Amino acid sequence: MFYNNLKSFIKKFPNVWKLLTVFKDYLIKLSRLKDVITMMILFHIWPEQVYRFSTRRLLPSKKNRFSKESKPIIPYDLLKSKSSNIPKMKEINIVGRGSSFDLNNLKKISTPIFLVSFWCPLKINSNGNIFYTHYFSHKSGKFIGEKNSFTPKDLEEYLSNQTEDKDKDYKRKNVTYVDPRTNVMEQLTKNGHSVLSLEIYTMDKNGNYLSTKPKESSYLNMINNGQCNRISIAEKVYLPPVLAPHPDWVPAGSFLHALCALSYFAEKINVYGWDHFLDSSPEKMNYWQLFFSMYNYKADIQHWMGQFERGLINFYYGYQLSKLPNISIHGYMGQLEKHKKLVQRIERVLFN
Repeated sequence: MFYNNLKSFIKKFPNVWKLLTVFKDYLIKLSRLKDVITMMILFHIWPEQVYRFSTRRLLPSKKNRFSKESKPIIPYDLLKSKSSNIPKMKEINIVGRGSSFDLNNLKKISTPIFLVSFWCPLKINSNGNIFYTHYFSHKSGKFIGEKNSFTPKDLEEYLSNQTEDKDKDYKRKNVTYVDPRTNVMEQLTKNGHSVLSLEIYTMDKNGNYLSTKPKESSYLNMINNGQCNRISIAEKVYLPPVLAPHPDWVPAGSFLHALCALSYFAEKINVYGWDHFLDSSPEKMNYWQLFFSMYNYKADIQHWMGQFERGLINFYYGYQLSKLPNISIHGYMGQLEKHKKLVQRIERVLFN
């Protein structure tokens, strides 16, 4: 009560409130940077203790780690009863936004294509080139329009502008967008695109599966009316149940979700554009170059302060899944063979 009254009082003085807000944001960023530096140091001297300095407690403590021997090969289980009836496909292609893949090569692919984390339709310009405009640049740390922040209203304008853009949508029957966000799904289906939603579940202490995201009625209507398919998967990156103070979700990222989910519906998978913020191949980097490329400060601060933790998971499973005979990873996450030492250290962070 005292805090709320004090807050209301200070807000009567806009300049003071703005100054305090800026100072608070500065302290939060400084604290996060301190945590990341500590995690990087511990990663090299005592990897098992890295989790203690994860700002949002996004890494597993010892009780929530699988052993190296018992860890699942695919770290997500299929929940068939909560998924759409999708027939098994012989060969599919999963495409991310990474720079290692030229979107114009989509024209050469005749088998099913699944586009992951494309928030609006791909466009094709007057020269016949396919392109995509994302709302955030990880290089500049700026949102579209060179903005430093992005409100829900900004997002709605971005989605609306992209779907009504003068350039034509790139449309093919074999292309499906993979995204669980209701507003994104609505815009894509409005323009006649196929959409696949992924629902992520965790297991509670009683063995029940709980969704990590509440489902809006508009979302359920799209699923129930057959406008979109869905695949439900249960998280097995960490040993369940993951209880407070840890969050009930794992910072794996949407691409790993999609790859694991679709692995249950395809005999062979080709992966493109899974780069996880890398601008060049790990094959061309030494150990330290790759290690420091794992963390992107601008992306981390502007989003949800878990980018280093997500990097650990993506690098590890990029390396592991690339060894499976039915998965060919052509993006940078499939080019980690010379960095076994780094992967082995990550393994000590994630597993017992």
